[in-house]
Amino acid sequence: MKLIKPKTKKAADKAKSSSDHNGPRMVEKPKRKRTLRNVLLCLAAIGFVFYAVITIINQSVKIAEKKAELSELQQHINVVEIESNYLEKVRNFKGAEKNEYMEKIAKEELGYVSNGERIFINVAGD
Repeated sequence: MKLIKPKTKKAADKAKSSSDHNGPRMVEKPKRKRTLRNVLLCLAAIGFVFYAVITIINQSVKIAEKKAELSELQQHINVVEIESNYLEKVRNFKGAEKNEYMEKIAKEELGYVSNGERIFINVAGD
């Protein structure tokens, strides 16, 4: 039980008249509303914490996915840069170097042979 100071003048007068002989008057607060409010506040706080945890986990998963995607794209960029550098180098070939490169491509990719060359194919696959 708590001691409560009366708020209205009538209540103050009433409390004075009753407190003259017996001391301060004891007043009980209704517990039902307060406990219901506390339960609702507690449930709201638990709900908020649950929502925050789920949101954090969800965001962590999305961040991990985006990091993996970024890594994959970075690897792709590196491959494209290497190919670009190689093509730039080939573009700058001149004279004998250019002829050697074209002959190499013709042999390896197109299956051409020079005069007097023989190609042996291993049918056994070894």
